[in-house]
Amino acid sequence: MPFPPFAPSVYFEEADLVSLVAEFSERVRRNPVLRPAMDRLVGNQWEEAEAATAAFLRATLFLERRPDVDGDWLARSIRTLDAETIDQIADILLDCALVVLPLHSAAVVAEVSDALARLLKDVLAHDGVMRQRLLLKVQSRLAAGALMSSV
Repeated sequence: MPFPPFAPSVYFEEADLVSLVAEFSERVRRNPVLRPAMDRLVGNQWEEAEAATAAFLRATLFLERRPDVDGDWLARSIRTLDAETIDQIADILLDCALVVLPLHSAAVVAEVSDALARLLKDVLAHDGVMRQRLLLKVQSRLAAGALMSSV
């Protein structure tokens, strides 16, 4: 995979990313606490969710293009998840990264995961118009590929 000179240092291949997403999906599906929320959010479209997750991580980590962020899905996520659930999802992603990736690359994935969790929990901390404004701001930031600027 070609890397732009300003990309973060990640030491893994496309197959490793596929393995990371597959492991993450499997663990989230098996988690009895997360499963009800994920059933509402993902339903029976796990293959599409996995593809979207891989594409988002690929775009965010390798800075090859801007991530595709579905605003409706992001809004549904905010309505479905709570702060504890977001933390659990981030923890699972970290565990999967540590199993599948070299340590340095797992650390980069963990930083991305933590930054995303912070953004989403900040949106959750508000309601009404402020929540909508923050949600649009988060969507714009993610779609611009600016998540890595905080890493």
